[in-house]
Amino acid sequence: MKMTKKSNTPVTLILALVASIPIVLAAQNAPIQSGMGSDDTGAPKLALGDPLPGEKLIDKLKLDAKTQAPEVRLLLMDASREAAPIGQKLLELRQTLINLELQKKPDEIATAVEAYTTAAAEMAAIEARTFAKIYAMLKPNQQPNATQAFAIMAGIFQPSVGSGGGGRGGQRGGGR
Repeated sequence: MKMTKKSNTPVTLILALVASIPIVLAAQNAPIQSGMGSDDTGAPKLALGDPLPGEKLIDKLKLDAKTQAPEVRLLLMDASREAAPIGQKLLELRQTLINLELQKKPDEIATAVEAYTTAAAEMAAIEARTFAKIYAMLKPNQQPNATQAFAIMAGIFQPSVGSGGGGRGGQRGGGR
């Protein structure tokens, strides 16, 4: 007798469908990955070694995440908009100073230094005014960290130059 295998196609199909149900259910709960970035946005993942200066300031002052931090972020954004043209002017004046030095034009350097000093004073005034607004929001238990937080404000609105960072002392946002 020859043994022949009978195919029970409907039974096999049903078993295959039943076996695939857990896979389908698991896939529905899995996060969508585009392969390009994080979550389902398709955006590249950002790997920031250090938090941004504004976030460092918020952390240093131990601001309330729901009320104080959003208000400080808005203050910093507004001040950043105000400071942008001054920051650009500072970059241009630095370039001018370098060019004047390379061209050996000492008589024009004094004028450029004076213009740079004026622009730097304007930038420092924006930083100080912004910090004064932030300080006014602080609760008494947050004020002891104000001195260290103010150090973060130094150069916070300076544009970055290449990958070396901006701000005073070559560090974005002052001290790290």
